[in-house]
Amino acid sequence: MPPTKPLLLLAALTFATTQIAGPQQPEHMQMEMQPGADQMKVSVRSPADGARITGDHVILEVATAGFKNRCDLAGKPDQAGTGHYHLLLDKSLVDMYCGDRATVSMSGVRPGVHTLTVVPAQNDHTEIEHNAASLKINYDPGSPKPLTRGAAPAGKAAIKIVSPKPGETVSGSFDVKVEVSNFDLTCDEMGKPDVPGHGHWHLNFDTMKGPMMGMMTMAGMSCEHTFHASTAGLKPGSSHQLIALLADNLHAPLMPAIADSLEVKVK
Repeated sequence: MPPTKPLLLLAALTFATTQIAGPQQPEHMQMEMQPGADQMKVSVRSPADGARITGDHVILEVATAGFKNRCDLAGKPDQAGTGHYHLLLDKSLVDMYCGDRATVSMSGVRPGVHTLTVVPAQNDHTEIEHNAASLKINYDPGSPKPLTRGAAPAGKAAIKIVSPKPGETVSGSFDVKVEVSNFDLTCDEMGKPDVPGHGHWHLNFDTMKGPMMGMMTMAGMSCEHTFHASTAGLKPGSSHQLIALLADNLHAPLMPAIADSLEVKVK
């Protein structure tokens, strides 16, 4: 087994705090690699290194090898041969992906040379850093699209899970729907500098404690009011907490934590 390595993701989350969800693990903690992790590879088919980008988005064509892309297993126990990949813009995490295409918004990005990095990751989001693939792009828009810089919403931010209902039995793919108030969900700002009152939300299973500000149990992150979740990797007959928590543009949970949770049963 290869030696453990620090995570690129930790570089983007250097402000972890014990106020989020109880005691956290040290930031320098190194995560263990699952069997076969060294064989998890990614490559970028397009755009080419050094490509000139003029539009508001960059679409990457990504190839993976040595593992099955399984976003439905994210936040679940590690399984050899499964995982997904993370996409970073200038070393800042944008989102996780499991398809052959990833789209990055260039809103708020200054014209010039920027680095896009794709890195394979285990179900618990541990990154196989030494197998990352990076390329440079020359962002040269005719009219750069700025980020929205309006005033933060008035009042206290809140999030509430409205579906499924507490105690409901779920099976296979199911939707987690939330209501968010006094907080703007902003897709284009994921991985960009923080804007007060803006961000997205994470869905975790059972806990939001632990390394990477609890992201080891994160099923995914959403800037919409619905997240497509799955019971894949969960034992039939088991019960689990669904935790929806608000996060800023850089994926740090708001402080103090603003979250809602409920228990569901797996069919």
